[in-house]
This record gives sequence, structure tokens and C-alpha cells, in this order.
Amino acid sequence: MRRDSFPSILVPLDGSPLAEQALPLAIQIAQQDTSKLRLVLVHQIPPAPLDSAAAKMFTAIELARREAEQAYLRGVQIRLRERGIRLSSAVTLKGAVGPSLAQYAQEMDVDLIVMATHGRGGISRAWLGSVADHLVRHTDIPVLLVRPTGTQPSEEFEPGDRQVLVPLDGSPLAEEALEAAGRIARLWAAQVTLLQVVHPVPLSSEAALPWLSAYDEELTARCREQAKDYLEGISDQIREQGIRASGVAVVGWNAAESILEVARPERVSLVVLATHGLGGIRRLALGSIADKLVRAADVPVLVCHPARKAATKKRTRRRISNGGLAGV
Repeated sequence: MRRDSFPSILVPLDGSPLAEQALPLAIQIAQQDTSKLRLVLVHQIPPAPLDSAAAKMFTAIELARREAEQAYLRGVQIRLRERGIRLSSAVTLKGAVGPSLAQYAQEMDVDLIVMATHGRGGISRAWLGSVADHLVRHTDIPVLLVRPTGTQPSEEFEPGDRQVLVPLDGSPLAEEALEAAGRIARLWAAQVTLLQVVHPVPLSSEAALPWLSAYDEELTARCREQAKDYLEGISDQIREQGIRASGVAVVGWNAAESILEVARPERVSLVVLATHGLGGIRRLALGSIADKLVRAADVPVLVCHPARKAATKKRTRRRISNGGLAGV
């Protein structure tokens, strides 16, 4: 795979308009990158009735549901092909939604997953514990999450002359988001904006204080200058790759709220975060911050994983095609 591209993009659907709100963004990336889309729907089989009299009705209903799901996927496929979108498949899987999608994505060597954070029936739900959460935690594939608006989405996603926002904290883990951010920035001819939230240095050392409102302005200013120097160094490296980049350090008591304040849709098109991902760790780095960003951001959020050794990747993937946020 080229390091600046996403040749194969998976879009999970469930038949709902909300799930389809991920399509405009996936299409925009695919058209810019000449990628192929894989449309996938997971058919969930309910428990069979124990009553033999109801068994025939159950079988008939199941058959009708499967035919309806196949017809739905074919309809989406036809609609997209009429717009000139390249499609490699429209597949119906069986089983638990999260594990089925994760296995398919790994087997097909997918490079990017684009999906709404919830979909079926329009029921709003917490992001943690959802299908999106399962894919973030159980695959090493970047997951681009779109929070549905509850209204009919535009047929086109227009990033415009905006920014790809990458929150950093000086750690190697958080910097793992830079590669994916660079790929998107090249596709959109966008600017990468690096953001570090500097926690104020309190005047008091009393750890038991329920809240803090006063801080040492001089020491906090020094920390902010150090953060700005760090961000400028990273920006220089990005600019050497031909990508526009800048950095900003802001002072804030609450990292998530500070990031959300910067990530306004009138100036930011995408937020890119890094997560621990695989291994025995079953949470995002400082999960409460990352979870708030995914659930509350008014722009799409791309969650990516630290680079893994090729040998490890080969053990976890069966190749069929040719194919964190750390403590901010």
C-alpha cells in the first residue's frame, strides 16, 4: 500500500439512513484517492423458535429479510456506480456485527474503515460498547467516525480549504496520528494543525482542592512556550514533506473541552487521534478524553493505531487481495 493512500475503504451499513451518513465522506476520499469502496452489511440471525409450528414462519421471514438486505445493498451499489464511484464489493455477512466486520476487514486487507458511530433504527447510543468501538479496539485499521446529525445528509462532503487537527502531548503514541493526518491532508490539499493543551500550573500544591481557578501565570507561560517549540519542530518535519502545517498551544483546565473548542466545523474538517488499540489494552489512551472527542466533536474523527511490526501484522492478517490520544 502506498503510504499516502487508502486503496481499499470499507463502509459498514445497516439499512438505516443514519448509517449512510458515512457515505459522503467515504466517497470524497475514494474519489480523490481513486480508491475502491467495499459496502458491507451484517445479517443478524435471531434465535430460532422452539415451537415447530412457528419454525416455517421463522424461515420465511428470515429468507425475506436476507433478500431485502441484498436488494438494499444492490440499490446503494447501483446508486453509487451511477455517480462513477468505484466499488469492489457489496457483501452481506452473518454473525455478531463487530466481530464479523473486524474479521472481514482484516481478511480483505482494508486500509480504512469509514462509518457512522450509530445507525440502526436511529437510536442514539454511547460510543463505547458500540460496533465502532469494537472495530477501534480489535483491528489495527484506521477508523474514520462520522457522528450522524439526524437529518438528511448532503450527497457531497466538501472539506474546503480547512484544517486537519491533530492533538499532541509530546508523546510518541500521540504522534502516531501524524502519518494518517498527512495522508488526508495530501488528498484534500489541507493544512495540518497541531494542537497541544497546556494544563495551568496551580498556585497551590494542595492536591485535595475540589477545583482550581488560580494558576501561576509565569510557569504556565513557560510551559506554553515549550509546547509551542515542540509543535514548531513537528510542523517543520511535516512541511518538509510538502504539506502545510502549523502548531498552536492553548491553556486549558479540561483537555477535551479545549480541543472541542478548536475543532469547530467552520475551520476544521477532521480530527485525527491515536489510540493504544490492540494488545491487552481495552481502552483508548486516557479514554475519557478520546471518548468525549469522538462523541461530541461536530466534525469527523479519525482514530488510528500505533505502527505495528510487519511480522505481527502477517500473523493477524490472511491476505486475500493485493492489497489517544495519549495524555493530552
